[in-house]
Amino acid sequence: MTLNGKIKSLRTVVVLVILFSVGLFAAPLDAKTTLLALTVWNEENYQTRGLLLMAKRVSELTNGELELRVEFGGTLGYKGAELLKAVGDGQLDIAEMVASNVAGDAPVLGLRTLPMMIANWDEVALFDKLAKPYYDAACESKNQKLLVISPWPFGGLWANKEVKSLADMKGLKLRSYDRNGALFATAVGAVGLNVPYAEAYTGLASGLIDSVITSSISVREGKFYEVCKYHMPIAFATASSITTINLASWKKLTPEQQKALETASAEATAFLWDEVKKVVAENDQFCYDNGVTLAPVSDSFHEELAKASESVAKDWLENNKSARDAVALYNEFMKAKTK
Repeated sequence: MTLNGKIKSLRTVVVLVILFSVGLFAAPLDAKTTLLALTVWNEENYQTRGLLLMAKRVSELTNGELELRVEFGGTLGYKGAELLKAVGDGQLDIAEMVASNVAGDAPVLGLRTLPMMIANWDEVALFDKLAKPYYDAACESKNQKLLVISPWPFGGLWANKEVKSLADMKGLKLRSYDRNGALFATAVGAVGLNVPYAEAYTGLASGLIDSVITSSISVREGKFYEVCKYHMPIAFATASSITTINLASWKKLTPEQQKALETASAEATAFLWDEVKKVVAENDQFCYDNGVTLAPVSDSFHEELAKASESVAKDWLENNKSARDAVALYNEFMKAKTK
């Protein structure tokens, strides 16, 4: 090889080395991390909008270095009860899920839905504050980190007659969809009937049942306002959703990205707290405008229902006595709310 040839070859090698080095070290600077986030609700649902807000804010806070690709509805084929495992297994990076739906392996996540345990939004906030360390531990044991605890509306009593006292509950044919609901019906003297949501309208119209316990959101969606003429806001129970991230996905983020995600999660939480109250008020009013009469619940009636429901809590605690965290949280909350 001539001298000029050797020089050209050397130049080629140097150029390749430089290009390789630039590519090697520049790639991380240009890299964007994208995490898959799922909710099973439709795009209009306020829980979905909360997740979309989180995605928007985390992108803004990181200048696009961290993005959440939000999927909603049935696009990925997951059902609500599968989401805790899906995040833990790394099939999903992030998911929003109804806590009680995934409580099979973590009973503490189902505690909040005990009937008549939580009476108002202040008590919801108190419960969530006390529950957070327990939820943190439960999520960590399932290979994920808790990002958000978000509220769902209270369930009210919707019936074809006005119910003012425990005596009026006697013989009421009440739709119940789980063990706690059935036990509650028995405790208050009603007749609990297991009727699927999809069949509730027909059941109400035919007289198979004459009452349901649910939120005005479901009443509006199911058109129950056409066949239930009274709403008693008894504050039966309120579920919560949790949004979690797979631990491996979390640990791959830079400290700055982790901080941004936590900030975005806090902002989403605040949005969801405001939004749930707006959504409830809007749907309540829609039902009232379409023939439903609001029947306020007296303190004495609420106390009667709460007292009768103590047997349901006792049953739940007995069946879950091995879940020491759930029992501890129940006792801590019941003590704190009486102060």
